[in-house]
Amino acid sequence: MLEVVYDYSELALGLNRDLYLRSIGFKPFEWQSRFLRDQSKMKVLNGSRQCGKSTITSAEACHKSRFTNKALTIIEAPTEVQAGLDMEKLYDFIAHDKHYPKIERKSDSQITLVNNSKIRVVIATDKSSRGYSNPDMIILDEASRIPDIVYRSGVRPMLTDNAKCELILLSTPFGKDGFFYRAWNSDSGAWSKYEVRSPWTVLESDQRTLIEHVMTEEEKERRKKLGINFYYSPRHRDYEEQSENLREMGIQQYLQEYCCDFVETEHAAFSYQDIDTMFSSPVEDTEPLLIPVDEEEDEIALRKVGGEFF
Repeated sequence: MLEVVYDYSELALGLNRDLYLRSIGFKPFEWQSRFLRDQSKMKVLNGSRQCGKSTITSAEACHKSRFTNKALTIIEAPTEVQAGLDMEKLYDFIAHDKHYPKIERKSDSQITLVNNSKIRVVIATDKSSRGYSNPDMIILDEASRIPDIVYRSGVRPMLTDNAKCELILLSTPFGKDGFFYRAWNSDSGAWSKYEVRSPWTVLESDQRTLIEHVMTEEEKERRKKLGINFYYSPRHRDYEEQSENLREMGIQQYLQEYCCDFVETEHAAFSYQDIDTMFSSPVEDTEPLLIPVDEEEDEIALRKVGGEFF
């Protein structure tokens, strides 16, 4: 078997994020390599929990800042905890690269390099998403949990007259609503899409049991129509572990967190199918309901208020 020899020259590393990841000691999964090599300006990853999304966040951001002078990369996360974890991952990633530009200034939310590139990690709010001009990269971590207003009034305006900017959405699903759901189901061709899910699914006849997932023809056609690059997560092959997750989490949560399904949100008064039926079902013509009326009694009732006549 021939050994693969990689070109680790600075030029090659600058042009290839997958190669850069390998050069500093990481061994990316197949789907991670494909995602990092994808040069599309708008990418969306629908990935199961613990499939390797954090590695993508760090690799994309750190590569951009290392090889592009004066680059501005913005990472937005839905919570303070997630933002803190993203920052820790960035420092860990940088530590692997002995040739990484020197950190000139750092804080809890920003890394500034000697080449004047900046990586800023913020909690995703309408206010925190404003004020940035012409960023080179925007990463929305756990995008399905970020409010729609942040995307509409904060993120989208940053793309105005900014053809160089890359927009990356990474998340597990969270209900059939919001910009992440819309991007995933868009057939406009604007998004390069990746799905990374558990190789198991729930048996319909016994929802306490997992079976190997095999795509139906309908699923294949849908993914083809939406342009989805599909992968099974190498980290979720352990059947016993995943069966335990199903027992502890329940079917709805397991399908969402590990099978990348957009399921009903918990405690919803109506299902999405019910709502869709309400607005899409044709209304049949019916005869009006006629109620017998006693005009004399109605006149007396209308004239009487609080036991007294007008």
